[in-house]
Amino acid sequence: MRQLQRTLLLASSVLITCSATAQNLPFQVFNFLSVEYDDNIFTSGDSTEVPPQESFKIMNQIEFLLDSQQGNTYYGVRYSPSLVWFEDRPGDSTDVNHQLDLILNQDFSPRTSLNLKHVLRAANEPELVDEDVTFRSNNDYLYNSFDARLLTQVTPNKTSVQVSGRFVDFSYDDDQVADANDYQEMTAGLDLIQVVMPESTVSGQLRYSEVDYDADLRDYDNLQIGLAASRVFNPKFEAQIRGGVEMHNSDDPIAEDLDSPYLSGSLVFLPAQGTRVTLGLGYAQDKSPVQIFSTQEKTTLSATLSRDLSAALRLHLTGRYSMGSFSRSNATEAFNPEVHSAGDEELLRFVSTLSYRVDVRNSVEATLRYTELDSDVRPGSDYDRTRVSLGWKYSL
Repeated sequence: MRQLQRTLLLASSVLITCSATAQNLPFQVFNFLSVEYDDNIFTSGDSTEVPPQESFKIMNQIEFLLDSQQGNTYYGVRYSPSLVWFEDRPGDSTDVNHQLDLILNQDFSPRTSLNLKHVLRAANEPELVDEDVTFRSNNDYLYNSFDARLLTQVTPNKTSVQVSGRFVDFSYDDDQVADANDYQEMTAGLDLIQVVMPESTVSGQLRYSEVDYDADLRDYDNLQIGLAASRVFNPKFEAQIRGGVEMHNSDDPIAEDLDSPYLSGSLVFLPAQGTRVTLGLGYAQDKSPVQIFSTQEKTTLSATLSRDLSAALRLHLTGRYSMGSFSRSNATEAFNPEVHSAGDEELLRFVSTLSYRVDVRNSVEATLRYTELDSDVRPGSDYDRTRVSLGWKYSL
């Protein structure tokens, strides 16, 4: 309790200081304070000897935002440290997390632009979801990603060429966890984009990616060749689709090289003012959250609804279902048929948020999050998790 008192005192001091100086700062400052009930803080499996651990949490997050446009140059900075206190968690009762986003956009001319983005996450959480790949290890981690995109119009408002690149570095602090899960990923892309109608584009796409794990058995490279198209049918309906073939090569001598199709798409509906519906689907080879497999064949379905119930009240619903198929063809040398089995792993996520803007500076929101994992390939890891929170956001 004494530690909680010191924590709240420190948070209050920071708030008071920021509030007193916010008017003179060149950036915006927000504070988000929430209380949450979590019925499974370690995402414990249903059949493990240790039952799921529930806890009441108090979370405080400060957000610093800087947006600046200087001629043809835009840069944005978002830094958001947060403190989480657990009422009933074995071991350390507090977590300190950091989120940093840096954006730089440069227009060299009306026809050529460069976009750079850096994302940093440093946290003490038992669950991180990176592009829908779930790493469930209760350990501190550091996540870095760097994205770059150069776009130039070969023919003004008609034909464009885009060159892109991405580098991801993910690492755990604990050596044993790191040996199995740390990885680096590099991706390079080339797009030839053609405007065929005022509201329609088609493009040819080429993507090459390489994933390097500390555990070498999971290393692989992947080449995608395909097409993409987007169209705004009317102010209330637009669609995007991307598909092609990918050649997947694993470094493990047991795992097979795979050639398979990939597909992703989304539909956006605006049926009424203040209402937005988004539907998505995807199918592709992807990173595996299970150490004995190099990849998974993953299918995803998603739906999002945003609805303004009034001028101050807003509802946001998100649902996502993914199924990863793990077969002997993408198993590594670590796969033992007498112990391990192939199969599917299903992951369901649902988030519901109701937010109310009290005035220009204050808003409150209530959130429900539900996650469920059903796995054939990780015995004893099936779990469900429900989190209910109530928060207050204040603009300093």
